[in-house]
Amino acid sequence: MTRFSVGIYDRLFGKKTTFELTDSKGSVVERIVTEKWLETMKEQEKMSVVKESSVSSISSQEAVGIVIKAATDDLPLKWAHVQSEIIGYNEIFKEVPEEWVQFEFLLASLGLDLLALYNLYPKEQAIKMHEQVLSLIGQMEEIGENSSTAVHDYYLVASDAINKTENPLDYVASFLCHRLDMTEDIGPIALTGIMGGITQFAGKWRWIKQNFTISA
Repeated sequence: MTRFSVGIYDRLFGKKTTFELTDSKGSVVERIVTEKWLETMKEQEKMSVVKESSVSSISSQEAVGIVIKAATDDLPLKWAHVQSEIIGYNEIFKEVPEEWVQFEFLLASLGLDLLALYNLYPKEQAIKMHEQVLSLIGQMEEIGENSSTAVHDYYLVASDAINKTENPLDYVASFLCHRLDMTEDIGPIALTGIMGGITQFAGKWRWIKQNFTISA
């Protein structure tokens, strides 16, 4: 269980809300939480809601820029940890250039994160920001149009999993292996490590929702 969600699936895709809460010492803290987590805390009488909090306002375009930059900045900082969590990493990816592997994890996380938009924001607003993510990636010289298409493809794969009531992380991790031309079965343990690695760079829209309101 993460600090303000109930499990990894709830952290990424659970409906979110921002509240000021009182902790066990009576101090007021502002947090973005999932509805499921908040309900659990109320049932256990660990926290009580004080009021909804106020957050700063930014444009949707600014939010998109922050999300992409944050994911990109995270890559060199977290990559060693990602490698260590994938059992047999060096053997699994021995035929694939390191830069390509890193880049695919980044694209996969951005595509997976697009699902969160539709839980965090009204549908029309989520669609607008979804399109802005793809547009901005497509305009970046070092990434380009092909990467924008890849991010959208990862989103479609994850959405397909949701529609089938399957684990979207499983689908996205398998699609990542496919895009890296890894045709051999890598096994469930390694796949679980890849799933965890992808989530290391996801969750950016949750952070945006916690700290900002998106202006019209």
